[in-house]
Amino acid sequence: MPELPEVETIVRQLRKQLVGQQIKKVKILRPSQWKQNNPKSVEKVLKHKTIQSINRRAKFIYIDFEDDCQLVIHLRMSGKLIWSDSDPKIDKYSRTIFYFTSGSSLQFNDTRALGTLVFLLPEKKDNWQTKLGLEPLGEDLDFEKLQELIQKSKLDMKSFLLDQSKVAGIGNIYAGEILFLAGIHPERKALTLTEKEIEKLRNTITLVLQLAVDKMGTSLGDGASNFRSLYNIEGEFQKMIMVYDREGEQCFKCKAPIFRIKQKGRSSYFCGECQQ
Repeated sequence: MPELPEVETIVRQLRKQLVGQQIKKVKILRPSQWKQNNPKSVEKVLKHKTIQSINRRAKFIYIDFEDDCQLVIHLRMSGKLIWSDSDPKIDKYSRTIFYFTSGSSLQFNDTRALGTLVFLLPEKKDNWQTKLGLEPLGEDLDFEKLQELIQKSKLDMKSFLLDQSKVAGIGNIYAGEILFLAGIHPERKALTLTEKEIEKLRNTITLVLQLAVDKMGTSLGDGASNFRSLYNIEGEFQKMIMVYDREGEQCFKCKAPIFRIKQKGRSSYFCGECQQ
């Protein structure tokens, strides 16, 4: 599932290609993924709109138009955005295609068809998504804000990091890597962390996510749903993974075995010696 680093990678690439582009037409091949819109109306209303800016919040991609309307894309489990300087190569996973007056195109491709697209009028933008937590990259993730959330939480630390209303954008892979480098057991209750541990956690969140962005995300496996960038290139953070999917292998720090447990239906990987 694309997490913050993968989405940030896509957003940075989209900015280079899309800002200033004018939409010629939109072809919606999977109407059910436009959850809050009438697909036929969207195809009409998006014609001739010019893209002004592209941003990210948590795992969401925000495409803003010059008339102050907005398109929000959530890749979810297996969504991809594929750029082409010409017409796209359409396959069975092609869901929505944006054609531009420049002759280029952008395809929303999704093997599991769980991703969503939402077109918003100006008056709907601010009230569409209100439950997102602290943004992990940037000044929003300061010590006082994080400490307040942690000390009020009854969640275990793995669940805390995955709760998008607490810290937005972190998913299963990066939560495990963050907790390992911070030396915190995934089952430990959040409210038991000391101030020193909270500060280390804050620094580690930024460190791991920024490094993953620099490496253009994580690509695991070789299936059709594996993460690829806008130009169909794999990320490289998987080469730096410390615990994820390494059950039974030696910890890189202490040589103890990596364990796997289930937490709320998801696998957690950790070192029993390094994480307390």
